[in-house]
Order: sequence, then C-alpha cells, then structure tokens
Amino acid sequence: MAEPEPGPGRGGPPSWPRTLELLAGDRDQLVADFFERLEALGRYDDGVIPDDDLRQTAQDTFDLLTHRIAGLPLPAHLRDLPTRLGVRRARQGVAREDLLEAVRLNFRVLWAGLLRAGGDDAAPVLVTHVEEVLAAVEQHISDVQAAFLEERALLERDSRAAAAQAFARLLSAGERAPEVAAEVAPVLGLPEHGGFEVAFVAPGPVRARRENTRELARTGCLTWEFDDGVALVRDPRRAQWPALPPDTAGSVVTGTRGLAEVPAAIESARVVARYARPGEGLIRQQDVWTALARDRVGPVLPGFGREAAERLEGLEPGARARLLETLAHYTATGSVKDTAASLYCHRNTVVNRLQAFREATGLDLTVPVEAARALVLFADRVAAPAGAAATRERRPHPAASERPET
Repeated sequence: MAEPEPGPGRGGPPSWPRTLELLAGDRDQLVADFFERLEALGRYDDGVIPDDDLRQTAQDTFDLLTHRIAGLPLPAHLRDLPTRLGVRRARQGVAREDLLEAVRLNFRVLWAGLLRAGGDDAAPVLVTHVEEVLAAVEQHISDVQAAFLEERALLERDSRAAAAQAFARLLSAGERAPEVAAEVAPVLGLPEHGGFEVAFVAPGPVRARRENTRELARTGCLTWEFDDGVALVRDPRRAQWPALPPDTAGSVVTGTRGLAEVPAAIESARVVARYARPGEGLIRQQDVWTALARDRVGPVLPGFGREAAERLEGLEPGARARLLETLAHYTATGSVKDTAASLYCHRNTVVNRLQAFREATGLDLTVPVEAARALVLFADRVAAPAGAAATRERRPHPAASERPET
C-alpha cells in the first residue's frame, strides 16, 4: 500500500506540488484575506470599483498566480488577464499607486496561504521555492502596470478620457444611477433623459481579439469592454452602429429611457447576447424570449411540460418536424392563411397539423396561453420563421434550400 502524502499532522510538511494543490483549493480564503488586507489599507474605498469587479478580479488573479507558480498552462480566459485588468483600472480612473499597492498585496496573501497549506514545518520547502512565487507575482505586477500606463497615456491624449471615466462611474453607480446620471450627462455630452439603444457584441470565433473599443467609439457610441464582450450605447439621433464583422454575435436593447437605465440595459443585453449565434448580427429580446423563459422556468418548475414533450418525442421524426415547423409559423401570425402561405401548403393542411399538434401534446395553438406554453416548452426546437429576420439589425435571409418542406 502506498504511503500517505506527508502533510501537517503526518510527520512532515507536504511536498511542493502538494502544497500548491492545497493552495489552489484554498482560493476562497485567499480572496477573503485579500479583501481584509485591502480594506485595512484604505484603498478602493471610494466606490469607483464595484465589489463584484474586485471579487472576480481577485479570484482570477489567484487562479493565474497558482497556475504560473506550478508551471501549468493558463486557461484561455486568464491569458490576457493582466492586460484587461490594467486597461480597466486606467479607464476607471484608479490612481497608479493605489493599483500597485493592491496588486502587491498578492504576494503577502499567497505567502500566508502557502504557510497554511504547508503547516508549521513548511519553512524549508517554502524558502526553496520563494523565488518562484516572487517571479510569478512580479511578472503579474509588471504586466498589469505596463497595460495600465499604456492605456492611461492613450486616455490622456484622447479627448474621451473624461467621458470614459464618467461612463465607468455610471456603470458602477448601482442604486445611485439616477443621481450619477445627472452628474455625468454633461461630461458624456448626452441628454440625461434621452432615449438610448444598447448593444452587446460578443467576440467572434474567427477573430483572435475582441473589438477595438477605441475604434468603435469613433462612431459616436459609448463603449465599455467586459470579459465576455463589448457594450455599446448610442443616441439614435446622433450615432450609428459601427460596421461589424460577418461572424458577429450579439444583441441590441431598444427603448432605454434615460442614462440611469443604461447600466441595467447593458446587463439585459449581455444576457440576450448569450443566445446569439455567430453571423446573426444583433438579435433582440423578442428573438429569444422563449429561450429565456424556458431557462428561467426550468429551475423553478422541474418537469414543466415534460409529458407534452415526451408525447411529441414519440412521433415519427418527419411528423414531429412538421408539427414544430407549424408551431413556429402559426404562432408568428396567428393566421391559418398566412401560415399556409409561408409553408407553401393548403390551409387545410395547416388546420390538420394544428389538430395533430393538439392531439399529440394536449396544447391547442389557437388558444394564446397554450400557444405561449408550447413556444416556451419547445424553445430549443423551434426556429424563428424567415420573416423574423426583419426584426434584427443584420440577419442573413435563409437560402432557398433551407426553406421548410411542404
């Protein structure tokens, strides 16, 4: 039988690889320790940086550092973390000394974590590897600082520097959004109570980098880069959406009333954008409301519509496809005549399919509430009719070969 790994309470300190495993598993405590030390320093206590930003950054930073110390390859989402962090803090108007003081805390937090992981007898092992820990932290500090200084220099040369910082204030305002909106409107050059459209553009799979936010801003849009994409805000009377690459996936939210609603609209756009497919352009809430409803209903009502779904699944594939196709087209208009025209079939065929759908699932599509249930229940199986493309900012029309069979 293999001997147990040495460790605290087993007659000796754990090995270095085991110590690093324990350190990685202690991430939540590392984050808590970081916040405690940061609060003691009195840095970042002006509310400019949201708590969720600080917490996510701390989690990602300790993941990055533990990977580097262990000599492991970095996951894709961590590879450009120092650059993103430096750029974001520059745009948020953080003072350089505050940023560096916060980043330097990482070594003390890591060392305390290593002492916890190694136990009382770990000193010889830790001293042997202290240079590896220092090298990882110093490299991170250097990368963050370089990105921060480069971005700040660009902001200082760019007349949009004040607007970028004002926009950052608005995005982190939380419940104070109405008050902050009144303060930043003159800086942003936008009407406090104007109407706005918000878009969220996810990085395309073909592109190696996200959209260049400085280039996007030249179209007159406000821009903000998140880890999962770029948010754009425009006053429709003053700015146009920029030209986007063919593989663009994203969303657009219209009807935002006033700057105070912009942060919430951006979060809404981020949620909707998760349902966009590359090449669809900017989808709207109405394009994905059924999928959104399905994903919200599922956890709250386990088994919702299970019987109807199972009964439909029991049909022959061709028949099932025809009924789902009819569901999509009929609920788009509520008209048997229009459905027949869009499916290139006789109206009696549509009536028969509606009857067959009711018999198979128990849901009558001519009853609005039951039609809504069907759309939610089969949201992942029903494609929007080609006519729905008109509701999107840029959605290619389906080829003739993709039209449904009659």
